[in-house]
Amino acid sequence: MLSFVENRLDEGKIPEIWETEEEKKLSPLSLKKKYIAIARSRFIKKPPMTILNKDTDWLIELSNRVINEWWGKSRTRERILSIQLLDVMMAGAEFIKTVEDTKKTPGIENVSYFENQCRINGRLFKINITVKKMLDNNRRFAYFYAATSFETK
Repeated sequence: MLSFVENRLDEGKIPEIWETEEEKKLSPLSLKKKYIAIARSRFIKKPPMTILNKDTDWLIELSNRVINEWWGKSRTRERILSIQLLDVMMAGAEFIKTVEDTKKTPGIENVSYFENQCRINGRLFKINITVKKMLDNNRRFAYFYAATSFETK
């Protein structure tokens, strides 16, 4: 369930999501399967869904790349649940920096990093987002998306 709560740091509102009672009964793998289906149906479109990042005014594409990275690296319930906020977090993310693609991936010009924050099950999380820019057509696409806890349990 998505809601917005007051953020006393910047007096804005930050998204908040909660695990439902039905979801609490699911194993982590079952929860992941539920949310990969939701993410693909909600975010994966042809042509690709694009999100305007308010900090940079860049249009950023959402594709299977970001969903697959999320799937492979999400091991906690909070990271799994965070995919619900992919579009909201991308739109409001703060630009951190752009660097050269150190992996020298063919067709990639550079890599940019963004951060945002949300509450998941009442705890504050930092959202890390990686965006890659393509060489030939200047398109940008979300590559990595993950929630990292700010608070200890």
